[in-house]
Amino acid sequence: MSDDALQVLFAPYCGGLARSDALRDALKLLQGRRLEGCRPVAGADGHEFVLSWSDERAPLDVIQCQIFFPTQQDASRQFSLPTHQLVSWLMDCSAFVGTKPDLPDAFWSWVLVEQNDAVADA
Repeated sequence: MSDDALQVLFAPYCGGLARSDALRDALKLLQGRRLEGCRPVAGADGHEFVLSWSDERAPLDVIQCQIFFPTQQDASRQFSLPTHQLVSWLMDCSAFVGTKPDLPDAFWSWVLVEQNDAVADA
């Protein structure tokens, strides 16, 4: 699917035209199926991570993801979520640690706390 078609498909779920530049960048990341980043930690170098996901899907399709921590392999997780949610978090990548991006606090809260609570409640 062309970049323009993907942008039209995801825009209603990801901030519309007001965030079109961020959406374009996030969709390029989505097509790469991988993000190498670093989560900052006060007084330390941070935690490097690799977030990867299955092939791109339509916004409401469920996408399979895995987050891997090279220095803490036991902390790795697999999860699934609607593709538009992943794209929204990719749009909000910021706070570079060196040359590596970080994902927004909402991602970390969901993957480390809320997602586990949803599994426990099931």
